[in-house]
Amino acid sequence: MKRYKLFLNSKSKFYFIILVLLFFYTMPSYSEERKQNQILDWDESEKAFVHKNITLNDLGLRSTTNYTLEHFSIHSGMESLPVPLEQVEGNLKLMTLGYHLQKIENRFRYISKKASFKKDITAFNPPIRIRIDAPYAYSPTDYYDKKISLKNTALTIPPSGSKSGWNSELWFAPKWSFPVIGGTFAIDRIIDTALCPDAIYHEYTHLITGQYLGNNSIGKSLSEGLSDYYTASMLDHPELYTYKTCEGVKRQLLVTSFRLDKSFGSYDTGIESEFKKDLRFIPSLLWQYRSVVGKDLADVTILQAVSGTDAAPRFFPEFLDALSSSLFREVKKAQGDVFALELVRKVETSVFLPHGVFTKHSKKETVFGLLPKTPKLLPNSDSKTKVMCSNRNEFEFLWSNVSVEDPNLRFYWHCNRMKIPMVIDLEQADPGFYLLKNNLSYLSGKLRFASKNPGRPDPKLSEEDQIQYLKLYDYVKNNYLFYRTMDKEVRLYYGEKGKSTDGMFRLEFAYPGILGGNFIYRFPET
Repeated sequence: MKRYKLFLNSKSKFYFIILVLLFFYTMPSYSEERKQNQILDWDESEKAFVHKNITLNDLGLRSTTNYTLEHFSIHSGMESLPVPLEQVEGNLKLMTLGYHLQKIENRFRYISKKASFKKDITAFNPPIRIRIDAPYAYSPTDYYDKKISLKNTALTIPPSGSKSGWNSELWFAPKWSFPVIGGTFAIDRIIDTALCPDAIYHEYTHLITGQYLGNNSIGKSLSEGLSDYYTASMLDHPELYTYKTCEGVKRQLLVTSFRLDKSFGSYDTGIESEFKKDLRFIPSLLWQYRSVVGKDLADVTILQAVSGTDAAPRFFPEFLDALSSSLFREVKKAQGDVFALELVRKVETSVFLPHGVFTKHSKKETVFGLLPKTPKLLPNSDSKTKVMCSNRNEFEFLWSNVSVEDPNLRFYWHCNRMKIPMVIDLEQADPGFYLLKNNLSYLSGKLRFASKNPGRPDPKLSEEDQIQYLKLYDYVKNNYLFYRTMDKEVRLYYGEKGKSTDGMFRLEFAYPGILGGNFIYRFPET
């Protein structure tokens, strides 16, 4: 009997604990309570969003019946009409959303004017549709797919480039639940991002940068990094996606937050295609850039760099080159060439170079600054080819086009009247290897045929010349390249710790004993 009572007591305690947990987890969060015309606004002293009283008139409404602002119409779910104003009154989420949409819009309007843009990049026509509690995943064919739930916490749909395309939209997903104990109760897992000003700033920035980087840029490293940077710059605070920048984070289990002012590593080419590989690198580097040049100058020159690059550029080198050029131009207008160049060099040495990236202004700090600038003709160093190429036997190295944007050394093997194009790919996964001040004394590259179909001679050639070409092809394939991969590792030696060997570059096989074929060439510095 005692054992039975103990069992009942234990069972009662268990259910009591469950009821307590249910009570706390099913209570609406403080941020979701309806308050009389309040918003969440940034408090500079507390470095957090706090409740602030405003009136409906402070929102700049453009309708007396629905939630319509100058460049925004705010909808619930997939409703065609904007939210009725009676639902906005006293709704913390709706009022916070409209307030911060206009706040970030005003900031970008200011930046674009300072950047001397001819058109107002914030004047979207038709207005941007904002959808709260958007229930479906975006589909480019008809906006949404009812069979797929929206898994993003927020989503930006940039304007279509075609006349028959879609309008600009921002979607904020509803919260969904994650079962914990056999479905007994659930806890909120995804934040209602329509109530998170940092998420609002992030998504709106996609609409601005998407006008230049292209519709397909969202989800890529540069676009995501820019959105995080401008969000932090808007707040003048380096920490994002925490309970201070979004109240709802207090009750979440799985939220990724990060600081932009902490130490971060070197650039890796892998982040260009997969931004999740390193979420922090690009916004952190831009934040460090901002700490050197100042908020306004950073915001302006970064946006100028966005507008001055082709669609979907790489962060390195294209975007950074555009950023460095924009900085020089802006500072030159106000303070002259000398000061502008000094500031650019300061950014290079204190921000870019320590993290393995650089721009054209630092070319002298790289191997490319020392490479020859003109084509070089050198005798073929492979003695076994002298019989086959009795009249002419030279390699023509085309150095003039080798750069960080195109780190490929193209060359021809001239044999009598024929030539066969080859290339050495010198691209490095870590661009820091291009810098002279590193611990390496060479660049590794891959020697391969330059043509996609090197075994097919030009049919316009005479039969005799086609036979000669195929002899060259067979010799390279059998003596210089690995059969399976059709390439071979080559090294460009330039000395130790930034000092080239006797003022000469040396190009040779990494492992000259393998496969035979003497391949070694020397070039003078520029």
